[in-house]
Amino acid sequence: MDAEHAQATPSQIALLANILALSTRNMTAISAMLAQLAALLAKSRDLHLQNAAQGMLDQITTLGADLDMQWDLIQSLERFCPLLARTPPARTALVTEITLTDLPKPQR
Repeated sequence: MDAEHAQATPSQIALLANILALSTRNMTAISAMLAQLAALLAKSRDLHLQNAAQGMLDQITTLGADLDMQWDLIQSLERFCPLLARTPPARTALVTEITLTDLPKPQR
């Protein structure tokens, strides 16, 4: 391949940036849905479902960090695709960890 064909045009980069942003947005939405499912499974009385949900939440947390990095890389393409600069991705945590310190006492 010669040097003339190796250079991507700004419009080609903009097209790729839009495709990448759309696929990343979809992966973020799917991850959020999986986090909701895992949270529901964690409330199950079945110990196996609770354990599976915890493992799933751990993996979703890792995936969320990777998606954040991917969004940062997509934003670096905004000079080729001004639309990316006008519509930055919403940064929402897929998983929120809380610590309970005072549980209510069971009623008799």
